[in-house]
Amino acid sequence: MHLKKLAMLGSAVLSLGVGMTAAQTKASAHSFFYWEHPHWVTVRKTTTIAKIHNTYPLYKSYSVGEWIVYPGYHLKVHHGASYDWLVESGKFNTNSYYTYAVERGSGTKWFRQGIH
Repeated sequence: MHLKKLAMLGSAVLSLGVGMTAAQTKASAHSFFYWEHPHWVTVRKTTTIAKIHNTYPLYKSYSVGEWIVYPGYHLKVHHGASYDWLVESGKFNTNSYYTYAVERGSGTKWFRQGIH
């Protein structure tokens, strides 16, 4: 009898724990997979975009130019493997020769999602 009560209590605790874990796993709009593909953003703070000449191996790549974009400018950005934010719009089109990367780190305070 004691073993039966212990088994029921264990299964109740286990199912409660699984239910709570499943309820907490929501997809965030800022998740890695969301930012794999470019999305339009509006720049909120003055930001520098670097034009980087791609070489192989990649650690030998070097910067060949910089542009300053001001608040209100619209960009299409996404995350990349080697850089935090890559730009894919207007004259900033990343290709096999050049990469356009935002020099702001991985934070999101410099932009606002969507075109505003």
